[in-house]
Amino acid sequence: MHEVRQAGFAIHKVARAQTDELLTVTFRVIGQAVASGHMKEHGMVASDYAIKLINLMYPCDMSKVIEERQWQLSKLDELSQ
Repeated sequence: MHEVRQAGFAIHKVARAQTDELLTVTFRVIGQAVASGHMKEHGMVASDYAIKLINLMYPCDMSKVIEERQWQLSKLDELSQ
């Protein structure tokens, strides 16, 4: 568990060092996803950062946001079966 937390911290350190917001948010998604290995609630934060990333990649394109969230929900549905 300690190693998972340390990996998450290291990824967030890389995120803080970025000057490009797109890269910062990308590393935040990854960091939160890794952190879900020690606390499942980080998965929810990762999914929201993914939405933020989509908004940065496709400004004002709600269809892309909907597509991402639907993909996330479909993966949750698959895991629950």
